[in-house]
Amino acid sequence: MYQPPLIDLVAGSAALRRRQALARLLAHGLARMTVEGLANVPASGPVVLAVNHRDFLDGPLLFAFLKRPVAFLTKSEAYTPRAAPLLHTTGQIPLVRSRPDVAAVRAGLRVLRAGGVVGVFPEGARGDGLVRIAKPGVGYFALRTGATVVPVACHGTQSLKQRGVRRPEVAISIGAPLAFDRVPEGRRVRRADVLLATERVRGELAALVGATAPANESAVAA
Repeated sequence: MYQPPLIDLVAGSAALRRRQALARLLAHGLARMTVEGLANVPASGPVVLAVNHRDFLDGPLLFAFLKRPVAFLTKSEAYTPRAAPLLHTTGQIPLVRSRPDVAAVRAGLRVLRAGGVVGVFPEGARGDGLVRIAKPGVGYFALRTGATVVPVACHGTQSLKQRGVRRPEVAISIGAPLAFDRVPEGRRVRRADVLLATERVRGELAALVGATAPANESAVAA
């Protein structure tokens, strides 16, 4: 099955741009979309998007609206016969969540070291999206590659499953980028440092989610 080469995942391609444009059209058809903070994503260099996770469409929406290609670590269960071709042709990275997935980590590092964008859901699974916990992968990617980490808050994506007269409101807020010092190649990334970096990302992302939550969503969360 066709997968975009690494150069396309970093620099983009006509095929990926067409897929992004189609995804934007579909997104606007499904919801009343608001996207803020796109300028916070660096135009070049390695970037990790740290996104809160409410719905399976969180990743596709970021793929649609970002100006750069983004390869999300996507749970292997999502690679159904219907979805797998789309995930493969847009360069997403399958992730086995039941065990440490070395292949997925290596694939993410490969994209970042080439100067591309990798998307992760620090919470590890869908939920209320309030980012009470975070898995250490986001901290490891940041320290191993020196990638800029950009927190992204998604609101309203869980309502896309609801059928109603009006399209639901969905808001994406992209926060200020976080800088991390890269651990030199050949030197081990210490677990304590990974946990500190991960907690920093978690705290910034949770604060962004709270600060950008719609009034009705805040009431539910409280």
